[in-house]
Amino acid sequence: MINCASHAVFHCIDEKGKRNMKSKRMTRKGQLQMTETIAILFIFFILLLFGVIFYFRYQKIAFQEKQEELLAARAMESTLKALFMPELICSRGEAEPEDNCFDVLKLNATQKVMQQYLDEYYFEIFSYATITVQETYPENKTWVLYNKPKLEFTRKEPTFFVVTLRDELAGKDQPEYGFGYVAVTVYS
Repeated sequence: MINCASHAVFHCIDEKGKRNMKSKRMTRKGQLQMTETIAILFIFFILLLFGVIFYFRYQKIAFQEKQEELLAARAMESTLKALFMPELICSRGEAEPEDNCFDVLKLNATQKVMQQYLDEYYFEIFSYATITVQETYPENKTWVLYNKPKLEFTRKEPTFFVVTLRDELAGKDQPEYGFGYVAVTVYS
C-alpha cells in the first residue's frame, strides 16, 4: 500500500520537477527569441547606418557637382559680360557695334579705368576674376583688364573666346584688324 501522504509528496516533487523543467525550457526559448531579436535589430541598425553613410556621400558629391556647375555658369556669364562691355566693343558713332570685336584704343584706356574703379564698380560685375585680352596676330600684346583673384580659392574656371581687335591708328585710311582671344578666369 502506498501511503497517500508519501504519494502526495512524491507526486508534488514530480510535479515540481516537471514545472522546473518546463520553466527552464521556456526560459531557454525566451532567451533564444531575445537573442534573435537583438541580432535582427543589430543587422537593421547596421543596414540603416550604411544607408545614412551612402546618402551623405551622395549628397556631398551632388553638392560638389552643383558647385562646379555654378562656377562654370558664372564663368560663362562673366565672359559674356566682358564681350559686350560698351567700354571695349568696336563701334562707329551711332552705328550698331561689330560682333566679337574689341577696339584697341578702348582697350588701352579701359585697362587704366578698370584698375582705378576695381572695387567701386567692376567688382559688382565680375566678382573674383581675371580678364585678359591676348593679341595673337599681327603682334603679341596682352592687356590685363581686370585682376581680382580670390586669395584662398578652391577652384578656378578659365574660359576663352576669340575676338577681332580693331586698331584705328595702325591703318592709313582704314582701321587695321588683328586677332586675339579673351581669357576670363573666375575663382571660387
